[in-house]
Amino acid sequence: MKRKLYILGIILTVLISILFFLFFKKNIIPAIKIKKIDYTEKILVTGTIQSKKFSTLTSGVNGIVESIYIREGENILKGDVIAKLDTQEIEADIARSRALYKKSIYDLEVINTFNLENIKSQLKSAQINYDIAKNEYLDFQTLFDKKYINKLDFYIKKNNFINSETQLKNIEAQLKSTEAQGATNKVAIENVNAAKNAFISLQKTLLKYYIFAPYDGYIIVRNVEVGQTVAPYTPMFEVSSSSDKIVSINLDEKYIGKVSLGSPIKVYPYADIKKYSTGNLYFLGINIDSSFGTLEIRGNIETPLPEFVFNSTANVVIDGQKFQNSILLQDIYTVLKKDKIFVYILKNNKSKLIEVSGTPVIDGFIITDGLEDGDIVLSPKNLIEGVRVKPKFD
Repeated sequence: MKRKLYILGIILTVLISILFFLFFKKNIIPAIKIKKIDYTEKILVTGTIQSKKFSTLTSGVNGIVESIYIREGENILKGDVIAKLDTQEIEADIARSRALYKKSIYDLEVINTFNLENIKSQLKSAQINYDIAKNEYLDFQTLFDKKYINKLDFYIKKNNFINSETQLKNIEAQLKSTEAQGATNKVAIENVNAAKNAFISLQKTLLKYYIFAPYDGYIIVRNVEVGQTVAPYTPMFEVSSSSDKIVSINLDEKYIGKVSLGSPIKVYPYADIKKYSTGNLYFLGINIDSSFGTLEIRGNIETPLPEFVFNSTANVVIDGQKFQNSILLQDIYTVLKKDKIFVYILKNNKSKLIEVSGTPVIDGFIITDGLEDGDIVLSPKNLIEGVRVKPKFD
């Protein structure tokens, strides 16, 4: 009988010990201590490196591609000749136009040699000479009729008179012709101006036979070959500037309300998290792409890295919403039930499930109501409410 009581006592002792252990045992649970901070949401997206300066170079005239001096992928400097069309015909037109221009100038110079004032002065002198010669001739004729002089002296005066009269008539005719040529001079000046303008126009047209680099950069695409015939506005080359890089992003519509013009960004080369360039958003699209549910946004890159080549992929971190005096809680510490957020906190050494209010962000949740500084939040993994807990802080 005593033996049975002894065994029963041992069993009761063990059971009481187990119950005591289970009741007072503290489960070791990962935990964090809440501290309110100012927090900026980070939005991680993928973007494409572009250039602010991007141009399609086209032909300005009909022609045949004669030479290509710079190929796709090669660097260009502003003003470099990238390609040239056949200029044989236009250069022949320029040579003819130059000759016509020079001839018009010569014709004008010929007309201008007949100075009106100079001819009037010559006419005045000729008139004086004529009057003198006429008076002498008439005097000598009287003397000759009276046989006071010989025939030779008389004919000398007569010939002088005839020559002076002829010279006077010639100058009078020249004066009338010059006065009538005032209109001719005006026409000659108009001819010079027209020939000059035609010559300059052809020289400007000649420039259209050359494809010049509009700025420093490089050729992305070449669409033509030597010998190919092109028409005006035929796309020949696509070029991109080597500076002023931007990043173009198709942003998921769920983030649209979280970014704004001027939002800071960090741009990383694809698959490289050690180096980055900074910048800001400078463009937000207007319409959402209904097919993909995205909105185009663009950000400048203040100091582009060498890895940022045109059309390459980059990882971008955008500063999203800013929260002051807030609590950032990782997803692993939250419990979602019927679209509500719950967390386990340590209360009187036991786990307690409470509802909180928050805003989802990439890093988890920003808790706006339900938690205070110093609260200890427990990991909900394998945890139920009301058990004794020993928090384990990382």
